[in-house]
Amino acid sequence: MKAFSKCFAVVLTAASLITLGGCAKSTPDNKVATTANWNARTSAMVEKNYLDYWQSHKEVAEYGITFKDTSATGYSVSYDTENAVYTTEFYMEKSYDWQSAALPEEYRTEEAKSEPVYVYTTSLAISGAYKITATGDEKKFDDVLQSVCKFRLAGDNLQPVYSKQIIKNTAPDSIGTQIIDVAYVQTDSVFETFYNVDCTEALVKQTDNLAEVKEQEAKKIKLKDKSGLSIFDNSQLRAAVRAFTMTGGASRKFKVVAPQNGAVQVSTVTITAPVELDRNDEAQKAIITALDNCAPDDYIFFDGTPSSGDETARTYRFNAVVMSINADLKGSNPTCWYSTVENNDVNGTRSVLLRMTNPLPFGLGTLTYSLKALNVKDI
Repeated sequence: MKAFSKCFAVVLTAASLITLGGCAKSTPDNKVATTANWNARTSAMVEKNYLDYWQSHKEVAEYGITFKDTSATGYSVSYDTENAVYTTEFYMEKSYDWQSAALPEEYRTEEAKSEPVYVYTTSLAISGAYKITATGDEKKFDDVLQSVCKFRLAGDNLQPVYSKQIIKNTAPDSIGTQIIDVAYVQTDSVFETFYNVDCTEALVKQTDNLAEVKEQEAKKIKLKDKSGLSIFDNSQLRAAVRAFTMTGGASRKFKVVAPQNGAVQVSTVTITAPVELDRNDEAQKAIITALDNCAPDDYIFFDGTPSSGDETARTYRFNAVVMSINADLKGSNPTCWYSTVENNDVNGTRSVLLRMTNPLPFGLGTLTYSLKALNVKDI
């Protein structure tokens, strides 16, 4: 299978781990605890009470994109962020059929089996150009990401059952060159990943649209090992982290299936204590406006101390989560902001993803995705 660029992740973009004691189990349970924080009540006991809701409603989030250029070399990248679009959708499929003819034959169950699964989709469209300053040569690009991931309930640790990623990506490859065609690497592929019912193996099918002959390659990935860590597909990662318990100073360790590399990566996140969004910060105003405009029947953000002279102002807090997705990537790590869960019994904030910052390799700059609209729609 063709190796996928390690740089792609920067463009796309629980309770504490159980400590082992003794050797009673050959496979320890080191899973990250996951809770359905997208529900108005987060208790694991009531998650199934919301299944009908997510089968008839869809959460749609739209994000504005900005780019800060920090390149100090003769090699740079620019993005048309004004016309870029990034959206996510979250809902539920009533019945995932484990005997479906669409599944690999070896992954179909002998007996009839179906189950409800969450569905998380992302869509990114962004254009830009790489440029060599000395020569003036540039390469324009139009990148696209479309992904869908289906996964089990939070009570089942959000185990993935299926994902599909349509990727057209242009990533920086070398800053020491004066030849524009060497300065970047392109990917135009479709990755479809099937997980077996026990989530111990995955089958990745790749179609490379840049190949002279479009042939579909397949590779199996073994998922089970002695670590006992949670397993997530990389296309569901930001939805999975949303289900973690956000304890300031805590870290979470888990495994991420990267279909593009045909491999499993051990990843970690570090969570900071809650911080209040600043209404005087220009960069945060769009997020605050999006939250102010949420339908009160869908999201109940708690009133805080009103700003001077403004009795309607609310206080919004978030937990920043620093993601170490791949140890082979050098430099700064992506950071996500999630709205703080203030009350587990009346969880109006629903741990919404508010912002993502993705540093590019080689110090070329940072892409930032900020929430600008959040709605729940009937399906």
